Amino acid sequence: MGGNSSKNDDFKEIGKRANQENPNSFQDAPVINLTNNLIVGQSKSDPTKDYKKKKFLGEGSFASVYLVQNRITDSIRAMKVINKTSNTSEEDEQEILNEINILKIMDHPNILKIFEFYSSKESYSIITEYCSGGELFQEITENGPFNEKYTAYVMFQIFSAINYCHNMNIIHRDLKPENILIVDRNKNNFPRVKICDFGTSKMVEKGAIQRKLVGSSYYIAPEVIKKNYNEKCDIWSCGVIMYILLSGRPPFGGDDDREIMENVKKGKYDLESSPFNKVSKSALDLIKKLLIMEVNKRITAQEALNHPWFKEQKAKQLYNQIKDENIIKKLLSNLKKYKRNSVIQETALAYLVHNFPQMKDVVNACKLFNQIDINGDGKITEEELLKGLSTKIKSNTLKDDVHEIYKNLDMDNNGYIEYEEFVRAAVSKEKFMNDNVLRFAFRYFDKDGSGEITFDEIEEVFKKNVTNKSNIHEGLKKIIEEVDVNGDGIISYNEFEIVMKKMLK
Repeated sequence: MGGNSSKNDDFKEIGKRANQENPNSFQDAPVINLTNNLIVGQSKSDPTKDYKKKKFLGEGSFASVYLVQNRITDSIRAMKVINKTSNTSEEDEQEILNEINILKIMDHPNILKIFEFYSSKESYSIITEYCSGGELFQEITENGPFNEKYTAYVMFQIFSAINYCHNMNIIHRDLKPENILIVDRNKNNFPRVKICDFGTSKMVEKGAIQRKLVGSSYYIAPEVIKKNYNEKCDIWSCGVIMYILLSGRPPFGGDDDREIMENVKKGKYDLESSPFNKVSKSALDLIKKLLIMEVNKRITAQEALNHPWFKEQKAKQLYNQIKDENIIKKLLSNLKKYKRNSVIQETALAYLVHNFPQMKDVVNACKLFNQIDINGDGKITEEELLKGLSTKIKSNTLKDDVHEIYKNLDMDNNGYIEYEEFVRAAVSKEKFMNDNVLRFAFRYFDKDGSGEITFDEIEEVFKKNVTNKSNIHEGLKKIIEEVDVNGDGIISYNEFEIVMKKMLK
């Protein structure tokens, strides 16, 4: 992607190169909202056509979870199957759909990704990331308690995800170690984690009071028991998790749920006996600010991320550490040279980045994103991008250059760069160019598996996400014309492959 020009030249040329090969192609095409809502596949077919079951992982009250493998790419996934039976209540079904709808709009490195969703008369099947390290709960029971550096490493990720949720006006309402999954570990054996299970989560208006009793006894906030709460209930749960990580025991115990919740309502917990007599004052201060009874005095997730304890433990630096400077240089080079060629190409790239979050290149791009995301809210403003890149790139025209990069990356024009928008630009596109991966992306558009992408299939994929609906038919035809080399009104796999490989030029 581009020649060996200097840093300054690369920056200056970015705007010119964006439409160089076909200057009118991308800009004349309809504007598409490239959200997760678009790129999360939804189907009424049998999921076993696309995935083969490898292993039974476990079951809950009305769901079974399997380890599955994609039949095209061999990628390992988790599949949660919820059978529709006469016992499945309307409330159960609503909880399932609620989890799917919330996961679809999430775009954060510490929140579990949903890839596809299947619905049939018999069942719902949700395809998500498979986190091979299991639950944080198991980690605590087998290896806890942990030192402050380990605890800070984990808690920083949890707060980052919760800060993102709260900025999206989403309350989780059931935060606990069972709902935090371990993806992998760094060289210190510290885990990279993701929050899951958004079944009881809720999208709310800012400041709206909630009344439904939801949550698990050890982690539930006192105001939830009283049925008068807001998003700060998640902060209390974070406080309980931090307490357990450091001590190996819950702050509020009891012989049964009723007794535990009575102790939660009293709000008294021990920070004096071992191991807390050896824990830093800074860590104790954060716990006190999380487990404070008065909701209005309890800190926010953003304030928690800015607490001195995380800086003392170097949690952010450890989590986002990229030791090889050549990796950073490559990521930055990709950012500068990034260009868009067609709606199909851009959507396919978005689909692939979303579906391969554990690819090494994607993980490194994630680390760079987190380094630049100063306030840890899962979004990058132009100011943050300028500040972040100024520590890595020396250029006399940096401000103007960053503005060009920012405009090019903010695909949905919402005023900030989201996680996957950034990753799409930063990753090396060569990683996605093998035949199996390209066929996997092609299959996303080729809904009937015929080997061709027709107008009806383009309409099915894009119609709901076109922002300008005034001449939607012509706009959707334009999407095909960008890729349709022989002009027959359909897109073959070969034509699709050609447009995808243009990203390498």
